[in-house]
Amino acid sequence: MQNSLNIPKYILWGLVALTIIFALIFFCGSTESYPCNGINIEAPSFTPTFIGLAFVFIILASLVTLVFALITFVSKLMVDPKSVMVPLIFVGVLAVLFLITYFCADTTKMSITGYEGSHEPWVYRITNMCMITSFILAGVAFIATIGSSLFKKL
Repeated sequence: MQNSLNIPKYILWGLVALTIIFALIFFCGSTESYPCNGINIEAPSFTPTFIGLAFVFIILASLVTLVFALITFVSKLMVDPKSVMVPLIFVGVLAVLFLITYFCADTTKMSITGYEGSHEPWVYRITNMCMITSFILAGVAFIATIGSSLFKKL
């Protein structure tokens, strides 16, 4: 039994080693010249690979988080169905927040130097929705942090 508990630790160390190797290649490797608005910019040669690795890590982390959240949810549902109401309420509030920010989002093309972007308005709406939601959630986290520390003082 003890040997099977070491598997996640070995996977973690392997991912850390892979990340360190990619970071060394990224920062210490060769560079290429990329044109941007008539100016040549030097960037690491392995930038697309590094971005791909980050994308894979984000997908893996999201999948693992969702799978364990679903396992926890189902196990709590079987033991005490009333205990899952609070997480369901938070999921509902988050869904309402996404809907509100979706309809509040702007479809105007963003002006970013060196970025042509998409010509589809839904891309800008989704991007703005995610930005607005991030700002709102960051504000809620900030207020909750300050409020909890003030509440402890009372």
